[in-house]
Amino acid sequence: MMDFNIGVEDVGFAVLQELCNRLAMQAKELSNEAIDVVVEKNSFQQFSRSISQLNTLLNSLDIKKLGATNGLQLTKNALEMLNSQLQRAGKIVQDCKSSSSLRVLQSSSILGQMQDISKEIAVTISSFQLSNFGISSNLKGMSHEIIHRLGSAEFRSSTATEMIASGIERSMVHNRKDHESTVKLLEGIAQAVGSTSGSNITSIREDLAILKQEKEDMEVQKKQAEALQLSQLIHLLHITETAVADQLSTTNPVPDITTLRANSVDPFMCPLSKKMMRDPVAILCGHSFERKAIEEHFEAGNRTCPTCKEKLESVHITPNLSLRGSLEEWRRRDMDLRFQNGIRALISDDCTLQNSALEDLQSLLETPSYMSRVVEENLIPKFVSFLKDERLSTVATLRCLNCLARHSEDSKIAIVEAGGLRLIIKQLYNRETEGYALGVLLELSSREAIAEKIGDTKNCIARLVTMLNHSMQNLVDKARELLQKLSFNTHFIVKMAASGYYQPFVARFNQGPQETRAIMAAALIQMQLRESSIIELKNEQFMHNLIQMISLNSPVSTAASLKATQKLMAHPELVKVLLAAPATIPHILGIIPYSNSDPHLQESFVYRSNPQTKIPFLKLLVNLCCKSEAARDLIRSNDHFITHLLACLSRDQNGDTRVWAMKLIHSISEGHKNGIPIPSSPGKENTVNTLTFILSNSPDFEERSIAAAVISELPKDDPAIEKMLCKSGVLKAIFEVICAMDTEIDRIVIEPYHGKPLLENALAALLRFTDPAKPELQRQVGKLKMYDKLVRVLSNGSPLAKQRAATALAQLSKSTSQSLSYEPVEFEIHGSFLSPPLRKFFRQISGCWSNSSQMDNLCQIHGIACSPPEKFCLVKLDAVEPLLRSLSESDSGVQEAALDALETLLIIPTTQSRAISTITTSKGPAKIVQVLEKGAPSTKLKAMEVLTKMLIPGHAINERLFRRLEVILIQLLQDDALKKDAALVLRQMELIPHQSSYF
Repeated sequence: MMDFNIGVEDVGFAVLQELCNRLAMQAKELSNEAIDVVVEKNSFQQFSRSISQLNTLLNSLDIKKLGATNGLQLTKNALEMLNSQLQRAGKIVQDCKSSSSLRVLQSSSILGQMQDISKEIAVTISSFQLSNFGISSNLKGMSHEIIHRLGSAEFRSSTATEMIASGIERSMVHNRKDHESTVKLLEGIAQAVGSTSGSNITSIREDLAILKQEKEDMEVQKKQAEALQLSQLIHLLHITETAVADQLSTTNPVPDITTLRANSVDPFMCPLSKKMMRDPVAILCGHSFERKAIEEHFEAGNRTCPTCKEKLESVHITPNLSLRGSLEEWRRRDMDLRFQNGIRALISDDCTLQNSALEDLQSLLETPSYMSRVVEENLIPKFVSFLKDERLSTVATLRCLNCLARHSEDSKIAIVEAGGLRLIIKQLYNRETEGYALGVLLELSSREAIAEKIGDTKNCIARLVTMLNHSMQNLVDKARELLQKLSFNTHFIVKMAASGYYQPFVARFNQGPQETRAIMAAALIQMQLRESSIIELKNEQFMHNLIQMISLNSPVSTAASLKATQKLMAHPELVKVLLAAPATIPHILGIIPYSNSDPHLQESFVYRSNPQTKIPFLKLLVNLCCKSEAARDLIRSNDHFITHLLACLSRDQNGDTRVWAMKLIHSISEGHKNGIPIPSSPGKENTVNTLTFILSNSPDFEERSIAAAVISELPKDDPAIEKMLCKSGVLKAIFEVICAMDTEIDRIVIEPYHGKPLLENALAALLRFTDPAKPELQRQVGKLKMYDKLVRVLSNGSPLAKQRAATALAQLSKSTSQSLSYEPVEFEIHGSFLSPPLRKFFRQISGCWSNSSQMDNLCQIHGIACSPPEKFCLVKLDAVEPLLRSLSESDSGVQEAALDALETLLIIPTTQSRAISTITTSKGPAKIVQVLEKGAPSTKLKAMEVLTKMLIPGHAINERLFRRLEVILIQLLQDDALKKDAALVLRQMELIPHQSSYF
């Protein structure tokens, strides 16, 4: 049994020895073959040396010892694996030698296979574990060297080879035909494959023959991608052969271009779409197309190949991974070459080349590796400088800068340091470049330090705000995004608001601390608010926060808040927001020191506080009172506040403070039945005297005017005030104003803005002196003989002045009519209404007139009854015609006041007939009818009242006016508010029955 086992073992060792001998011979042949490969010669020569050493190692091994140490089966498996690997390596080497050198040069897959097999051989040799049994140190060193060299072998294309391969593909894809480029490419190929210049033609022709055979083999195997690639190489060689032949002999004719095109097919172009393929797929016959194009071809019902016209049994498509790989490889190499050419063109001085490079680099710089190379080579300043040159494409430059800004923080800094910000922002004003410039700024603004510089650049924020109204929504969105990025800085937010964009302003104000709010409120005061954008300020929280600042213990915050709120009150839309909440006004009054319980604090704030704080506050309250009845009531009800408000009128107060205090007093009093809520004496007397002094002595027109307005609102039913007014000399001051205005009107030199309100308010104050219920005050008016001045105002004053003058005349005339209605009737025998003989008779027997002129100047209505100087009479003052002329005014207030005055002439029954005659003589009825036709509703009602008194028997109006009045009154029967009064007049005119349904 032992003998049998020994025999079997001997047979095993014999097999191993035979296998080892065969491997040594195989290694020797592979070494000899590999040394002759011309493409990437250095890599193959190094491989050849390693395999030669393997041959020596295998010949020196003691197989028995190796088998005994590692085991027969494991040793056999390792030797068989090595045999397979050496065979595969030999096949690759043979392919490199038998294939066209041009094809090998272009293919990176062959070199990759070679590198993989080298590493596999190194792993197999390592498995022998030769260091574990006794062999010579030389053999051990050789083993380690073989394993190291094969394991670290790199069969990669060198940079020169990749450039050549890229050049080959570019030449194939672009079908280049210029001889100079082709010859240069050929020289590079020759150098890479180890050819000499003299053998170029021979090499090309040999490669052509080999490639054509390989192409046919590929087509038979239906490897269309590979076949198309070989067709491309064949076409390139045709061009190359022509170029070299032309260089060697000028007598050698160049082949026809059409012939050259017939010999090749563009392999990366889809036969259907005629565009470069991106997703190539193969169909059943083996031809390849762009996926979308062939799918549309099949969807249209076609079942034949667009290229070979073969009828297809199936329309199934499969991805052409080989062709896709070739496409991707070509694109990578093409991009590298384009990038290198672009960089060279950039640093040239040729504008045409630079523009071409910019156009090309726009897409290339989307790739991070290319952006990195631009940054590394410090080319960013070059791009920035292009923005200064109008000959170069600004759009392309901005797009390149956008990519670079996106690349890294260092790129952003480099753009800014090169002076790019100012140049980029300048492009925001150009319609063609604004969008691209905005894109670059958005990228740069992600770095806060750069965003600071953007916001500080002159007019940048103003331009961005303007772009919010752009017609292109994408630019609007980008501008808003950039403004949002700049909103970290309060100063920038203020700039935005000053330019009309308030949204960030409101947001920051609502979120910021009190110190920030004070700064922003102060800035708001200086802004010119734009109605088109002010809607963004309609924010309840913003208004609440602004008003809340009034109560702070900081004079700066309080003053800023008051002035800002005052500014906002000028806009009705914002006032609505302020007054929308019922608690707003009580809150305002509640948070100011006026309404606190501490009198000392109240007095300190109101009476002694700085005008810069007090005046804005008073302005705010005036505005609130103009908008809200509730505000007026709250202020009127605060006695302590009113006391200190009146104290603001004192002579030692700032002039503007007095004016705004009086405006507030007038605002809370105007139209109120109780007038100004003046406290008891001595407050009353001080107030009356102070107002009188201001009206009499102030050099400021506005201050005198508002003082007169306040006087007009003093309580009407307070006897104490009546006495004070009589003593104060205020009536004399009013008279002086009216006289001064009358004089200035004659000279036509007064400033209307100053004189008009002063006269109007002086007349308003005068009305309290002409009240029929206050005869003592009326007598004061009579003593000053200002009646004729009032009549003058009817002709020369403003509408409001005319209305108040007419009202004063009406009140005075009413008092006269009331007094005359109680006197004996016999005064009627005297006057101009007597016949001349009777007048002569009474002149002889009566002592009433001392001469004939006195008799002739008797009042046509009252006769001698209104002759005494203290008796006021409209006829005696020649006021009837001015009053009738006032009926032609467009202002309804003037018309109604004039009618009131004329109506006073019709009060006394005994003189009514003569009053009608006097008014009729001045064509009064026609003017009254005109008011009835065109006046306001209230004025029409007053006109009908006057007409009712005038349409008495014996005083018929002319036929034409009668018919016109009839038509107007019938039309008024359709007006619910006026129909009853119109019917009454029509009944008086005997045009409708007394029992009409209108009554």
